[in-house]
Amino acid sequence: MSQPQRVAVSNRRLVEAAAELIVEKGWEATTAAEISRRAGYSRAMVHARFGNKEAILDAFFEHDYIRRLTPDLDPGDPGLEQAISHVTHVQQLHAEDPDFLRAMFVATFEAVKATSALRDRVRHNIDQGRAKVIAGLEKGLRDGSVRADIDLDRATNDIGSAVFGLSYQWIVSPDLYDLPSELTYLAGRFRAAYGTGTP
Repeated sequence: MSQPQRVAVSNRRLVEAAAELIVEKGWEATTAAEISRRAGYSRAMVHARFGNKEAILDAFFEHDYIRRLTPDLDPGDPGLEQAISHVTHVQQLHAEDPDFLRAMFVATFEAVKATSALRDRVRHNIDQGRAKVIAGLEKGLRDGSVRADIDLDRATNDIGSAVFGLSYQWIVSPDLYDLPSELTYLAGRFRAAYGTGTP
């Protein structure tokens, strides 16, 4: 492998190790040394590559899966479908790597602590997602796929909080919540509540 390929592989292994440890014990309780050991690298190599634990956290939040949770809107989709596309993307990520998806949500919920290093990063991602839901709903008002009488802020809050609520319950009680089927139900509820039935 070339040097850039080796760097990409080691970065991926470190991010995956961080994800496993986030699920097991949370970010705050995880050390850079533990991430290094889990990934199979020396602490010295990880320190030379990243410098500190916060840089590994940045790499975790730059992972393609996390970026895909707030994707750019597809101009060909009706506004309503754009607004609820987060539901579909969570389903896709669950199909590809449910363990990493679990780590993303565990990290999100750990950010509730005001002193958490995760807080600003998670807040940024939530703000991005909210802006894209609003943009989809506004487009839907223009293209006729969203009902004209909706309360934009309330609908946006409903969509975001419902996805996070299901995800939280799936993490805490995975035996009781089949996340993909619950998300399918949720998307149908959003279409019924906010859509006009116009494709």
